Amino acid sequence: MNITARQFEAAQRHRWLQAAYYHYDVVETTLENPAIAGDPNISTPGSGDAVPLDYPDALVGGTNPVYVVPETETSERAHLSRPGVTDPDQLITYAPATDELLAEIFQ
Repeated sequence: MNITARQFEAAQRHRWLQAAYYHYDVVETTLENPAIAGDPNISTPGSGDAVPLDYPDALVGGTNPVYVVPETETSERAHLSRPGVTDPDQLITYAPATDELLAEIFQ
């Protein structure tokens, strides 16, 4: 992920912003995986110029949303309630960043 020096400085002051940038990087990295990026049946609507506020990270078959989310009960529950999400398999989960990891990244 590329962020500006100003964005990095802001992240150093705000824990929530560190988590947001970390999440964005995990989503980007996950969607760049050749198994996902190379599958013509998977599109990534968030990679375009006009991105809706609450878009899915990927669409399978053009209509089935998939989200990359931290593996927490709150996040999983919130995403399972989104339109079109009917199965936990529509969530790609990752271990959330610890405070120590975020502090190391944004030192």
